[in-house]
Amino acid sequence: MLAVHARARSGYCLLLDQCPSCGGVWCDRWELYPLDAAEALRIDPLDAAGLRAAAAAPPQPGRCPRCTVALQPFRDPALPADARIERCAVCDGMWLNRGELRRVKQRTPARPAVGDAALLARVGAQLGASTAWAEVGNLDAATYSADASSDEDDSSWRAALRSAAPWVALASLLNLLLR
Repeated sequence: MLAVHARARSGYCLLLDQCPSCGGVWCDRWELYPLDAAEALRIDPLDAAGLRAAAAAPPQPGRCPRCTVALQPFRDPALPADARIERCAVCDGMWLNRGELRRVKQRTPARPAVGDAALLARVGAQLGASTAWAEVGNLDAATYSADASSDEDDSSWRAALRSAAPWVALASLLNLLLR
C-alpha cells in the first residue's frame, strides 16, 4: 500500500492508503467522510480501459490491510445506495475499489462549510427564532475563549468544566495503568 496525502474539507491533511496494483483506496476510521471531493478525483484516477474490461466480482470479501480480518459490506444512508464499500469490523476502516471513491464523493451531497450563511438562515428559520450563530475559525480558540455575550450560568458551567478536566484525565490515566 502506498501512502497518499489528501485534503479534508476542513483543510486538514488525511493520510490514505492506495494499492499500487489495483488502485483501490483504504480509508482508516473517519477518513472517508471528511475527504474533499476534488481530492477524490485526484487520488482515484479514471482507468477507462479497466472500466471497459469485464471484471468478475471477487468470490470472497477482501481482508483488512491493518488487522487482516474479513471485510464486511457497508451501507450508510448518507452514501449512494449502490456504493460498494467494505468495512473492517475491528478497526472501522473502509475499502473502496478503483473508481468507487470518485463515484461516492461525486454523488454524496456536499455539506456546506461552517459559517455558510444560507445554511445558518435555514436552520434559524427551522428553529423559528432569529438566532445569531457564531463562526468558528479555530476550534481550540473557540473552546477556551470566553464569550463576551455569555450570561452568568454559561461562564460558571465553563469554569466547572475546566476544573473537572484534570480529574477526568487523571481517572483515564489510572484506568489505563491499572488494566
